[in-house]
Amino acid sequence: MSYRYRQTLPATALDIIGDVHGEFAALQALLHHLGYRDNGSHPQGRRLVFVGDLCDRGPDSPAVLAWFKAAHDAGYAFTVLGNHELNALMGEPKDGSGWYFRCRAEKDGQYAPWNILPEAAKPALNAWLAEQPLVLVRDDIRIVHAAWLPESLAVIEAAAGEPLAAQYRRYDEALTRQLQTAAWYEDYLREQQVYAEAMENPAAPPPMPATAAYELARSRLHPIRALTSGAETTAAAPFYAGGRWRYTARSAWWNDYTEAVPVVIGHYWRHWYPREADPHRENLMPPQNNAWHGAAHNVYCIDYSVGARWRDRRDQILPARSTFRLAAMRWPEQVLVFDDGETVATV
Repeated sequence: MSYRYRQTLPATALDIIGDVHGEFAALQALLHHLGYRDNGSHPQGRRLVFVGDLCDRGPDSPAVLAWFKAAHDAGYAFTVLGNHELNALMGEPKDGSGWYFRCRAEKDGQYAPWNILPEAAKPALNAWLAEQPLVLVRDDIRIVHAAWLPESLAVIEAAAGEPLAAQYRRYDEALTRQLQTAAWYEDYLREQQVYAEAMENPAAPPPMPATAAYELARSRLHPIRALTSGAETTAAAPFYAGGRWRYTARSAWWNDYTEAVPVVIGHYWRHWYPREADPHRENLMPPQNNAWHGAAHNVYCIDYSVGARWRDRRDQILPARSTFRLAAMRWPEQVLVFDDGETVATV
């Protein structure tokens, strides 16, 4: 079957939900406040749209994925792939993926306890993930996990339905061949070997200039990764995030987006409650926490960092007092609904 990276949303009212990250209880609470039945149907015929990153870090990624698949197969819910789904699909163990990769269990202890996906369930999950799109579109709305990048979309369009995993690996192989010709490539390999443990130690960043060059090129030259992780820029200073030191930071692609169709994204860990800007990290979101952003003020990040609720469990903070939220945007109403029931208009 030909892979359809771009799929069309139905002509109904939508509820667009941010990154869930395995927080099944928060998802069920949000669905209740949105008026959905247990099976994902809505009495007014509304449909659910997820911006990706259904899994990782939270306590029950298998339950989130199983619930979504059932609702999706019944025609009630849609999703685009996020970078965390792609990590599972492509066999790349990353921070917070111990529910899927046993090798992450020791490193990801801060997220435990969590429910583990049985080995026997992985082939079916992978086959299903490989059918999910990278973008969902309609004349009045576009959904992508991290970045709407026409140049990346054009490359994927030219692949003419090549299976997702094969396409991903082909881009990876071409990118690797290209990077291997770089003057800093041997230094990159040495840094990865010498600093393998140090780069996961939050105490201090190891000196890794070649790794910074590698990460910058890799983020921009792989079209699928660019859509799901965003193109990056060199960080002002190394910063620790996602279990390792990082030398590149996410860039605000929306400041160059001037097309008329609004875009809703996840990925960028927006905060509902004000936070002091961090000089070592990207501060990409507008200070007003319910504001659209970008050159035309028509891009909206709906990820309000519910994936950090593992910190609440560590600190014995109840969900009702959490500063990390799961949100939905009602479309076309452009109203936010949170998992605690609060409703706020966007501006």
